[in-house]
Amino acid sequence: MHKSRRERNEKRVVAMALSLMMAASMLAGCGGSKNESADTGKGSAADAAAEEGSEEKGEMKVPEEITLYTYYAENAITEVDETLKRLKEIYPDTTVNIEHRTDSDGTVLKTRASVGELPDIFECPGTLVDVFKKSKDLVILDDAVEESGILSKFIDGSCDAKKSEDGHFYAIDSTAPQACLIYYNKDVFKNLNLEEPKNYDEFKEVVKALADSGVIPMALFGQEKWPGLMMFDIASIGQGAYEGITGLDDGTTKITDPAYEEAAKKIEELVSLGLVGKSALNTNASQAYEYLAAGQAGMLISGNWFFDEMVNKGYDNLDYFRYNPFTDAGKEEETQWHMSGGTGMPDGYGVSAKGEYAEFCSKFVMDWVYIRQVVAAENGAVTALKEEVKPLKERPECFQDYVDHIPDFKSTTKFEWSLDNREVLVALEDASELLNTGSYTAADFMDTLKEQIPELLGE
Repeated sequence: MHKSRRERNEKRVVAMALSLMMAASMLAGCGGSKNESADTGKGSAADAAAEEGSEEKGEMKVPEEITLYTYYAENAITEVDETLKRLKEIYPDTTVNIEHRTDSDGTVLKTRASVGELPDIFECPGTLVDVFKKSKDLVILDDAVEESGILSKFIDGSCDAKKSEDGHFYAIDSTAPQACLIYYNKDVFKNLNLEEPKNYDEFKEVVKALADSGVIPMALFGQEKWPGLMMFDIASIGQGAYEGITGLDDGTTKITDPAYEEAAKKIEELVSLGLVGKSALNTNASQAYEYLAAGQAGMLISGNWFFDEMVNKGYDNLDYFRYNPFTDAGKEEETQWHMSGGTGMPDGYGVSAKGEYAEFCSKFVMDWVYIRQVVAAENGAVTALKEEVKPLKERPECFQDYVDHIPDFKSTTKFEWSLDNREVLVALEDASELLNTGSYTAADFMDTLKEQIPELLGE
């Protein structure tokens, strides 16, 4: 029998309560057109659903409603709503209930899985794929991938990273070119006669000038730990450690390498100059975005998806750094286009294997991923779609400049939520947070990680 909504809600309350208890004890912290999608179609989930059902397998169950766990805030709200609107034309009899993803590391999903209350479809971080494979909580999506023809809709190879080591798809999405960038307010810089810094000496002068003028130099949204850690990643790249935090996670580099110590020293110095505001740890992403746009802050660290925010909010006074500002003078061209963030991994949207409508959801998620990418492209986002989708609004000049330079990228690291070793990630997050508060010296930072990381990697 299908569980009543009351029963589901009761179990969900239990799951969320357990999530809060777990979160409190953990050190981890944490981000074609409508006609085309309906008509292009032999491989769509709708057609596959209509043709499914033999005497052996029985007719596929089509649910009245399903749950989809995904990020549903900021500019994602408009994108998700439009995607669901188009999906309603394909699946008129099914209502999709969106549940907002509240973390990026999968803590909530782990807890919900432990009580058998995973959403029907959910964003599955790469760190959880292996965990849920072992617990048999994920549907193997190979058949649905093949039947839908979804791989043919994206640039060749853009979905390769989504395939697990055993050769199966447990989550699906495409890997679009991404990067973690430093943005700045052009009006603030112009008023203070500042230019985009290309090296560390120039960067220090920018930080000093912003702080002296009463402007927060860097709007770091410290309520989430990842921006602070990604700043260390950018700083490490600036010292020539192009593997960044990814190398520390997989053991290809050592925390004892001079580049990491130099990166920590530069962050310590910048923090002492007032790089981040005193309220950084209490600042969320929305507040940081507003600080930058309103000129209350001069700079911001975020992913390239912040360009989407520029389009949706009409920000026309922002730009991004094209050079790594942690680089020593004379080495600017060497480090340019070695990017922080962007390396793909086997994450994406997964389907609960223990859900009543797993077969239906396996087909539905293919259309969800494809149409979501089309909508994102229409909103100006960079996607891996083969088809050309013209943005509904003209991209800001700096956004188009970023897109034009994507072919120049020389290397990428992983965003922090893509790191494989959860314990190493926590150690890096915590040490970076302390370094950014000014309560930790670079020596403290290095001493802590020199002790922790080798032990966590079993060295």
